[in-house]
Order: sequence, then structure tokens, then C-alpha cells
Amino acid sequence: MDKDRSIIEEAGSKPSGLYIHIPFCRGKCLYCDFFSGGDALADWGTLVDSLLGELAERVAEPGGSPDTIYIGGGTPSLMPRDAFESLAEGIWEVAGCQGSSLSEFTIEVNPEDVNEEKCMTWRRSGVSRVSMGVQSLSDNELRRIGRRHDSASVFKAYDILRKHFDNVTCDLMFGLPGQTLGSLRETIDGILSMSPEHVSAYSLMFEDKTPISILRESGRLTFPSEEDCVEMWRVLSECLGNSGYNRYEISNYAKPGYESVHNRRYWLGNPYLGIGPSAHSYDGVCVRRSNPTRLREYLERFSNRARSGDVPFYDEETLCMAEREEEMIMLRMRMREGLNVGEFSGMFGDERAHRLIRSSRRYMDTGCLGYRDGHLFLTDDGIMIADEVIVSLFG
Repeated sequence: MDKDRSIIEEAGSKPSGLYIHIPFCRGKCLYCDFFSGGDALADWGTLVDSLLGELAERVAEPGGSPDTIYIGGGTPSLMPRDAFESLAEGIWEVAGCQGSSLSEFTIEVNPEDVNEEKCMTWRRSGVSRVSMGVQSLSDNELRRIGRRHDSASVFKAYDILRKHFDNVTCDLMFGLPGQTLGSLRETIDGILSMSPEHVSAYSLMFEDKTPISILRESGRLTFPSEEDCVEMWRVLSECLGNSGYNRYEISNYAKPGYESVHNRRYWLGNPYLGIGPSAHSYDGVCVRRSNPTRLREYLERFSNRARSGDVPFYDEETLCMAEREEEMIMLRMRMREGLNVGEFSGMFGDERAHRLIRSSRRYMDTGCLGYRDGHLFLTDDGIMIADEVIVSLFG
């Protein structure tokens, strides 16, 4: 009980984050399994009322005002300017914070939505960091995955963003249908020519029942082999590393000082509050909460017309000690510095820490794991089989 109490007290002292999910898109990308609906039916006023209604009901959960805000989706850049301003103003009022007091305020955007007026609105509303979904600079590859923009619109959008923001991140993907090492190099070269502060690079994932998974299974699209994807990752990491970007997490690279504060705190186990349909929350200790994807019910539940806090809208899960241990291993091992074994021992006991080290020896011998300054970490070779290595550490 004393150890649990100390963990709870420590979690309460950690800075918390606020995530807000915007559940609308103009069109669904073929690989996406995030919750969203068509924007043609979006009632932005009701959505803002509902998001702020839920925030008012749950704002005390993380134990203090948020230190970071991340607005994702869906496609937040679809929001009309007046709706976004109302959302931001409501956050400051309800959460008791201001843009100037935050460590970071991020919005996700698509290139085709970026214009001068929206940038001025985002900036005026306190946004300090913009994450743009580029994915590829090959127009053929973009069409194959259902993106609505082309490469020209990426460069145009970036030029506009650069006038207003000094912290821009670009997302890209590898393993795309029809992608080659040559086309990936062209995308990397294009990204580097823009020189964003941060790059997120993800391997295409085949989530269950997504259109791209169905197309792969039917043979209607062809994809790079697993060996090609490994080489793509190596080329990407080498090019970014040689250009001054540090890989601080398996899929994230940043110029010094521009690591994502909000996302880094997910991996460190800080508390965060997720607002909106399908959003997830964590108390920093053992309780996870997830909102269902029932949009109509969500809007009815939290809008001004029918606000009621009698029954929680979320589902709740309490992690047992073994689950907390596995989650800490999984999240920390994604980070470049890895898992602090002393911290792990303090949370779960010396015996569990010794077992962790014993489990790691096999992969240390093969060069997939390293140990330095009290931290167990994945090497570049280990990243290629990260899931296998991490699962082996669960014991």
C-alpha cells in the first residue's frame, strides 16, 4: 500500500496532457483505422459545445491544469476558424490555462486545408506546433493510399506554415503500395529541402478490415517486401541522422530541442485526459479510460442541450501490477534512451528487475539490446525486431 501511495503521489506531480479528438474527415485514407466520419454532416457548433461539456465534467481527473494540448483526429484543420477559436477559448476557461503557459500546443493539419487565414487563427488561439500529414511526395503513391493532396500542395502549405510557426513537423510513411527505395529517397530529399523541426516516419500498418488490408489480401495492390521495408527504414534513419535529426523514439526524429513534449509524456507514463469520441485517458498510475465511438450519443450526452454527468460516458480499465510492468517496458523501450532499470526496480521490486536483466541477455548477445548508464535500450538492429524483443522482456 505504501508503494502504491508513493506511485500515486508521484503521478500526481507529473505534468499532464490534454488530447482532443476531432471526429471528422473529408475522406477516409485507405490505411486509417482511427474513428472519424464525413465532414459534410459536421455540426461544428454542437461538436465544440460537446467537447467543452465533456472537458468541464472531467477536467479534474489528471490532477491539475494541462501542460500540453494536442488536437488530433480525424482532421482538425477542417474546423472553421470561428469554431476553432471557440474551442480554444473554452479550453482556457474550463481548464484554467492559457496558451502562453503551455509547454506545447499542437494541431494536426492536412496540406489542402492550410491557408493564411487559418494559420493566423491557429496562432492567435495559442497553437505553437503544427503536425502536417505529408506521407509521401509521390503523387502516384498518394493516390494509391487515398490522400487528397498532391506534392505541390505540400510545399505550398509548408511555405505558409513557415510564416507563422517555428515548430513544424512532417509525417511520412514507408512501405506504401508501389513505393521503391528510389521514390522514398525523393520524398526524404523533398522533406529535407523544407527543413521541418521534426519528422515522424511510420511503416504502413495493415489494420484489420481497413480498405488497404482488403486490397492487399485480394492482390489488387502490391507492396514492398519485408526486406525492402527494413532497408527503407535504414535509409530513412541514415538520411535524417546525417541531416541533424536525432531519433528519440522508434518512429520520431527531431532537431535538438524539438522533440514532441506531448507525445514524449505518453511514453513516460504521465497522466493525460482524452476528450472526444474514441479518445483515451490515463491517470498516470493504473487506470485507463476510453470513450466509445458513438458520435450521435456523444453529442447528445455533452452538448448544452442535454448535459448530464450522472453516468460516465467512458469505459474504464484498471491495470494489474503485471500489466503495469509490461506497459512500462513497452513504452520506455520505444524511446532512444530506453528503460531506466533503477526506476523499474523502484516500481516493481529488485526481483523483477533482475529477471528483466536475465531476459535481456539473449538479445544483448546478438546486439539487439544495449545497456548504458543504467538504461536498457534497443539498438538499430533491435528496432527491426522491436516487438519480438520487447515481448521477450515481459517474462
